[in-house]
Amino acid sequence: MVLAATGLVAWLVALATLVVTPARAEEAPTGPVTTEPTTEPTTEPLTDAVLRWGVSAEANTAAYNPGTYNFLVAGRIPDPGQGGQQVPESQWQQRVGDVEVEKWDADAAAWRDATWAGLRTDSAGAALRIGTSSNHQLVFAKGTGTLDRAAGTARIAWQGSATVVFYSGLSFFYLSDPVLEVADGRGTVTATLSGFGSAQDDPTRWVAVPPARVSVATLPQVALGTDGFSVDPAYRGVTVDLTAGAQVRTGPHWGAFPQSWVAFMEPLGTAAFWYSSGGAADPSKVAAPLTVAFDADRAVVPTPTVATSTPPKVHNNAPPPPATATARADGPVPASAPTVVAPPPAAAPVADEALLARPATDLRLASGSTPPTTTRGARSWPWWGGGALLLVAAAALVVPPPVRGLR
Repeated sequence: MVLAATGLVAWLVALATLVVTPARAEEAPTGPVTTEPTTEPTTEPLTDAVLRWGVSAEANTAAYNPGTYNFLVAGRIPDPGQGGQQVPESQWQQRVGDVEVEKWDADAAAWRDATWAGLRTDSAGAALRIGTSSNHQLVFAKGTGTLDRAAGTARIAWQGSATVVFYSGLSFFYLSDPVLEVADGRGTVTATLSGFGSAQDDPTRWVAVPPARVSVATLPQVALGTDGFSVDPAYRGVTVDLTAGAQVRTGPHWGAFPQSWVAFMEPLGTAAFWYSSGGAADPSKVAAPLTVAFDADRAVVPTPTVATSTPPKVHNNAPPPPATATARADGPVPASAPTVVAPPPAAAPVADEALLARPATDLRLASGSTPPTTTRGARSWPWWGGGALLLVAAAALVVPPPVRGLR
């Protein structure tokens, strides 16, 4: 009986062990735990990026040689084979492949396809003058590459060429196949430059310069936005080393394009267009804003601050000056030349406030020498004194004198 009871207890203990042990194993599994990665790649391909750049205001203005202009051309204009040649209208092109030239229309507040006639006007349609920009830009489309927003990196390449023309063709160079690279909040744009060497003192000089890959623009601060970005390339405060000439490093607009860009321009004879040389054109040499859109359907389009050739209106309370007849030399006067008024006779300078407050003055003819200047009070006192004496005399005649002896 005792043996039977002991066997039953052992059997129950063994059964409990078989039931409880698997349950505990399920509650606390042992061994390493592996999970599948959930991080997705952040790099996205780009197939239709757009690059917009006006180069500089100096590349879009009237040149110092009368009747010539600086302008942009899509594609490569033909090699004229000799110096001193100007680009004819038949060789200028608005679009070649994926490269085109656009002009800012101030009335429509939009970029429009450039025209040959528009190269000679500002955005308001007025005749272009030295220092006034025609507001054109190069547009490179169909850019391909990759973008990683999380890492803040990008690489985009464009295919195609453009021509930057100075003095209507007396000097020009080609800009081809730009590439943008962005990392750590900074960017660079490189491109292949090629062109021809020329000289102001020798119009016949025309020598091909070998192509070179150069830094077109340095972008000091780049924030990769949702659709793209627009940034001012580094220029102000940038120093360059020159084989000839000197960079002026004073004033609000001193600076330069990248060193490799300026070095390429020296054999072309146009290096001074790309750094501050101390001339009146220095403000126009500053690099134009550069804009990149990651997709043409969501284009990032810059809106320039347009300075047209129309003089600003001046509002003040000064009366208009009197009409002045001026002598004019024989011959036609250019339409854009300002009207020149003959200056009045030399006089001591007077502050504007004194001119505005000065009362009207009567001018009278006087014979003989000029009388001394007197005040109004000094001129009127003899009349008052004389009148008082006449009144005293009249009173003496009316009032009889006293008779002595009568009491």
